[in-house]
Amino acid sequence: MAASGRRERQRAQMSAEVRSAARQVITHQGVEALTLAEIARRVEVTPAALYHHFEGGLPEIVYRVADDIVDDLVNELQAAALSHPADNFAMRMIEPVRALRHWAITHQPEFNLLFGTPATAAGDAHRELTSSWVRRLAALWGPVFVRLWAERPFPVLAEDEMDPRLRQQMLDYRADTGVDLPPGAMVVMLSCWRSLYGQIALEVFGHFAPLFSDQEPMFELLMRELVRGMGLEGQYEPPTR
Repeated sequence: MAASGRRERQRAQMSAEVRSAARQVITHQGVEALTLAEIARRVEVTPAALYHHFEGGLPEIVYRVADDIVDDLVNELQAAALSHPADNFAMRMIEPVRALRHWAITHQPEFNLLFGTPATAAGDAHRELTSSWVRRLAALWGPVFVRLWAERPFPVLAEDEMDPRLRQQMLDYRADTGVDLPPGAMVVMLSCWRSLYGQIALEVFGHFAPLFSDQEPMFELLMRELVRGMGLEGQYEPPTR
Protein backbone atom coordinates (compact mmCIF):
# COMPACT_ATOMS: atom_id res chain seq x y z
CA MET A 1 0.00 0.00 0.00
CA ALA A 2 2.81 2.40 0.93
CA ALA A 3 4.69 1.56 -2.28
CA SER A 4 1.55 2.17 -4.33
CA GLY A 5 1.03 5.55 -2.70
CA ARG A 6 4.65 6.49 -3.33
CA ARG A 7 4.34 5.57 -7.02
CA GLU A 8 1.23 7.69 -7.34
CA ARG A 9 3.01 10.67 -5.78
CA GLN A 10 5.94 10.17 -8.15
CA ARG A 11 3.60 10.01 -11.14
CA ALA A 12 1.81 13.15 -10.01
CA GLN A 13 5.13 14.94 -9.52
CA MET A 14 6.38 13.91 -12.97
CA SER A 15 3.11 14.98 -14.56
CA ALA A 16 3.37 18.38 -12.90
CA GLU A 17 7.01 18.77 -13.98
CA VAL A 18 6.20 17.86 -17.59
CA ARG A 19 3.27 20.29 -17.73
CA SER A 20 5.40 23.02 -16.15
CA ALA A 21 8.23 22.47 -18.65
CA ALA A 22 5.82 22.50 -21.58
CA ARG A 23 4.17 25.66 -20.33
CA GLN A 24 7.53 27.41 -20.06
CA VAL A 25 8.23 26.59 -23.72
CA ILE A 26 4.79 27.83 -24.78
CA THR A 27 5.12 31.01 -22.73
CA HIS A 28 8.60 31.97 -23.93
CA GLN A 29 8.79 30.47 -27.42
CA GLY A 30 5.23 29.69 -28.48
CA VAL A 31 3.46 26.38 -28.90
CA GLU A 32 5.11 25.89 -32.31
CA ALA A 33 8.43 25.33 -30.51
CA LEU A 34 7.02 22.58 -28.31
CA THR A 35 8.35 19.07 -28.97
CA LEU A 36 8.62 15.89 -26.94
CA ALA A 37 12.39 16.10 -27.22
CA GLU A 38 12.49 19.60 -25.71
CA ILE A 39 10.15 18.65 -22.87
CA ALA A 40 12.17 15.48 -22.16
CA ARG A 41 15.39 17.50 -22.11
CA ARG A 42 13.97 19.91 -19.56
CA VAL A 43 12.70 17.20 -17.20
CA GLU A 44 15.74 14.99 -17.81
CA VAL A 45 14.01 11.88 -19.16
CA THR A 46 13.85 10.26 -22.60
CA PRO A 47 11.06 11.24 -25.00
CA ALA A 48 9.80 7.65 -24.85
CA ALA A 49 9.48 7.88 -21.06
CA LEU A 50 6.92 10.67 -21.44
CA TYR A 51 4.44 8.17 -22.87
CA HIS A 52 4.34 6.42 -19.49
CA HIS A 53 2.64 9.52 -18.11
CA PHE A 54 0.94 10.89 -21.23
CA GLU A 55 -0.19 8.04 -23.44
CA GLY A 56 -1.50 10.48 -26.01
CA GLY A 57 1.96 11.98 -26.46
CA LEU A 58 2.44 15.63 -27.35
CA PRO A 59 -1.24 16.42 -28.09
CA GLU A 60 -2.23 15.18 -24.64
CA ILE A 61 0.50 17.26 -22.99
CA VAL A 62 -0.69 20.35 -24.87
CA TYR A 63 -4.25 19.64 -23.79
CA ARG A 64 -3.24 19.26 -20.12
CA VAL A 65 -1.17 22.44 -20.21
CA ALA A 66 -4.07 24.31 -21.81
CA ASP A 67 -6.28 23.00 -19.01
CA ASP A 68 -3.85 24.42 -16.45
CA ILE A 69 -3.84 27.77 -18.27
CA VAL A 70 -7.64 27.85 -18.36
CA ASP A 71 -7.77 27.04 -14.63
CA ASP A 72 -5.54 30.01 -13.84
CA LEU A 73 -7.40 32.30 -16.24
CA VAL A 74 -10.87 31.39 -14.99
CA ASN A 75 -9.78 31.91 -11.37
CA GLU A 76 -8.54 35.37 -12.31
CA LEU A 77 -11.75 36.24 -14.16
CA GLN A 78 -13.93 34.94 -11.33
CA ALA A 79 -12.03 37.09 -8.84
CA ALA A 80 -12.62 40.12 -11.08
CA ALA A 81 -16.36 39.39 -11.29
CA LEU A 82 -16.67 38.90 -7.53
CA SER A 83 -15.19 42.35 -6.92
CA HIS A 84 -18.69 43.72 -7.67
CA PRO A 85 -22.07 42.99 -6.01
CA ALA A 86 -24.16 40.20 -7.55
CA ASP A 87 -26.92 42.64 -8.56
CA ASN A 88 -24.50 44.84 -10.51
CA PHE A 89 -25.00 42.84 -13.68
CA ALA A 90 -23.09 45.22 -15.93
CA MET A 91 -19.91 45.12 -13.88
CA ARG A 92 -20.18 41.38 -13.23
CA MET A 93 -19.90 41.10 -17.03
CA ILE A 94 -17.46 43.93 -17.67
CA GLU A 95 -14.80 43.42 -14.99
CA PRO A 96 -13.92 39.87 -16.11
CA VAL A 97 -13.70 41.05 -19.71
CA ARG A 98 -11.30 43.79 -18.68
CA ALA A 99 -9.25 41.13 -16.91
CA LEU A 100 -9.37 38.94 -20.01
CA ARG A 101 -8.14 41.77 -22.21
CA HIS A 102 -5.24 42.50 -19.85
CA TRP A 103 -4.38 38.80 -19.65
CA ALA A 104 -4.48 38.42 -23.44
CA ILE A 105 -2.16 41.38 -23.98
CA THR A 106 0.34 40.19 -21.37
CA HIS A 107 0.07 36.44 -22.19
CA GLN A 108 -0.02 36.43 -25.98
CA PRO A 109 1.49 32.92 -26.48
CA GLU A 110 -1.08 31.42 -24.10
CA PHE A 111 -3.84 33.45 -25.79
CA ASN A 112 -2.69 32.09 -29.15
CA LEU A 113 -2.91 28.54 -27.82
CA LEU A 114 -6.44 28.91 -26.48
CA PHE A 115 -7.98 31.32 -28.96
CA GLY A 116 -5.75 31.40 -32.02
CA THR A 117 -5.12 29.16 -35.02
CA PRO A 118 -5.14 25.44 -34.08
CA ALA A 119 -1.64 24.41 -33.07
CA THR A 120 -0.03 21.51 -34.90
CA ALA A 121 1.34 20.24 -31.59
CA ALA A 122 -2.19 19.91 -30.23
CA GLY A 123 -3.20 17.54 -33.03
CA ASP A 124 -6.70 16.12 -32.68
CA ALA A 125 -6.82 17.35 -29.08
CA HIS A 126 -7.40 20.94 -30.22
CA ARG A 127 -11.12 20.37 -30.81
CA GLU A 128 -11.60 19.07 -27.28
CA LEU A 129 -9.35 21.84 -25.95
CA THR A 130 -11.59 24.47 -27.57
CA SER A 131 -14.78 22.83 -26.34
CA SER A 132 -13.37 22.72 -22.82
CA TRP A 133 -12.59 26.41 -22.47
CA VAL A 134 -15.86 27.40 -24.18
CA ARG A 135 -17.74 25.51 -21.45
CA ARG A 136 -15.60 27.07 -18.72
CA LEU A 137 -16.27 30.59 -20.00
CA ALA A 138 -19.97 29.80 -20.31
CA ALA A 139 -19.95 28.75 -16.65
CA LEU A 140 -18.42 32.14 -15.78
CA TRP A 141 -20.70 34.50 -17.73
CA GLY A 142 -23.77 32.33 -18.15
CA PRO A 143 -25.10 32.64 -14.57
CA VAL A 144 -24.91 36.44 -14.77
CA PHE A 145 -27.07 36.46 -17.89
CA VAL A 146 -29.47 33.90 -16.41
CA ARG A 147 -30.06 36.01 -13.30
CA LEU A 148 -30.29 39.20 -15.36
CA TRP A 149 -32.88 37.58 -17.64
CA ALA A 150 -34.92 36.43 -14.63
CA GLU A 151 -34.89 39.85 -12.94
CA ARG A 152 -34.61 42.36 -15.80
CA PRO A 153 -35.46 40.77 -19.18
CA PHE A 154 -33.88 42.58 -22.12
CA PRO A 155 -35.09 42.86 -25.73
CA VAL A 156 -34.47 39.68 -27.77
CA LEU A 157 -35.58 38.08 -30.99
CA ALA A 158 -38.71 35.99 -30.71
CA GLU A 159 -38.13 32.36 -31.60
CA ASP A 160 -40.39 32.57 -34.67
CA GLU A 161 -38.24 35.46 -35.93
CA MET A 162 -35.04 33.43 -35.78
CA ASP A 163 -33.50 31.41 -38.57
CA PRO A 164 -34.34 27.80 -37.62
CA ARG A 165 -30.66 26.89 -37.90
CA LEU A 166 -29.71 29.62 -35.43
CA ARG A 167 -32.45 28.59 -33.04
CA GLN A 168 -31.29 24.98 -33.10
CA GLN A 169 -27.69 25.99 -32.47
CA MET A 170 -28.76 28.03 -29.46
CA LEU A 171 -30.71 25.05 -28.11
CA ASP A 172 -27.69 22.81 -28.67
CA TYR A 173 -25.43 25.31 -26.90
CA ARG A 174 -27.85 25.44 -23.96
CA ALA A 175 -27.90 21.66 -23.71
CA ASP A 176 -24.09 21.47 -23.86
CA THR A 177 -23.28 24.25 -21.40
CA GLY A 178 -26.26 24.19 -19.06
CA VAL A 179 -26.82 27.94 -19.45
CA ASP A 180 -30.61 28.05 -19.05
CA LEU A 181 -31.64 30.89 -21.32
CA PRO A 182 -34.23 31.08 -24.11
CA PRO A 183 -32.70 31.08 -27.61
CA GLY A 184 -33.15 34.82 -28.11
CA ALA A 185 -31.36 35.69 -24.87
CA MET A 186 -28.63 33.21 -25.72
CA VAL A 187 -28.08 35.05 -29.00
CA VAL A 188 -27.55 38.29 -27.06
CA MET A 189 -25.05 36.66 -24.69
CA LEU A 190 -23.04 35.07 -27.51
CA SER A 191 -23.20 38.24 -29.62
CA CYS A 192 -21.68 40.17 -26.71
CA TRP A 193 -18.90 37.59 -26.42
CA ARG A 194 -18.29 37.63 -30.19
CA SER A 195 -17.95 41.42 -30.22
CA LEU A 196 -15.67 41.57 -27.19
CA TYR A 197 -13.51 38.65 -28.29
CA GLY A 198 -13.16 40.22 -31.74
CA GLN A 199 -12.01 43.50 -30.22
CA ILE A 200 -9.48 41.73 -27.99
CA ALA A 201 -8.14 39.59 -30.84
CA LEU A 202 -7.70 42.61 -33.12
CA GLU A 203 -5.65 44.31 -30.42
CA VAL A 204 -3.58 41.28 -29.43
CA PHE A 205 -2.69 40.46 -33.02
CA GLY A 206 -1.82 44.10 -33.76
CA HIS A 207 -4.35 44.68 -36.52
CA PHE A 208 -4.96 48.31 -35.50
CA ALA A 209 -1.34 49.15 -34.74
CA PRO A 210 0.16 51.68 -35.15
CA LEU A 211 -2.96 53.70 -36.01
CA PHE A 212 -4.29 53.35 -32.45
CA SER A 213 -1.63 53.26 -29.78
CA ASP A 214 -4.16 53.06 -26.95
CA GLN A 215 -7.16 50.86 -27.71
CA GLU A 216 -8.68 50.88 -24.22
CA PRO A 217 -11.09 53.77 -24.97
CA MET A 218 -12.52 51.88 -27.97
CA PHE A 219 -12.80 48.74 -25.86
CA GLU A 220 -14.62 50.59 -23.07
CA LEU A 221 -16.96 52.22 -25.58
CA LEU A 222 -17.89 48.80 -26.95
CA MET A 223 -18.65 47.41 -23.49
CA ARG A 224 -20.72 50.46 -22.63
CA GLU A 225 -22.74 50.05 -25.83
CA LEU A 226 -23.37 46.38 -25.09
CA VAL A 227 -24.67 46.95 -21.56
CA ARG A 228 -26.75 49.88 -22.80
CA GLY A 229 -28.53 47.48 -25.14
CA MET A 230 -29.55 45.45 -22.09
CA GLY A 231 -30.74 48.49 -20.14
CA LEU A 232 -27.73 48.48 -17.81
CA GLU A 233 -25.88 51.65 -18.75
CA GLY A 234 -26.55 53.11 -15.29
CA GLN A 235 -24.45 50.32 -13.77
CA TYR A 236 -21.41 50.99 -15.94
CA GLU A 237 -18.31 52.09 -14.02
CA PRO A 238 -15.16 53.36 -15.79
CA PRO A 239 -11.93 51.53 -15.08
CA THR A 240 -9.98 52.61 -12.03
CA ARG A 241 -6.48 53.92 -12.56
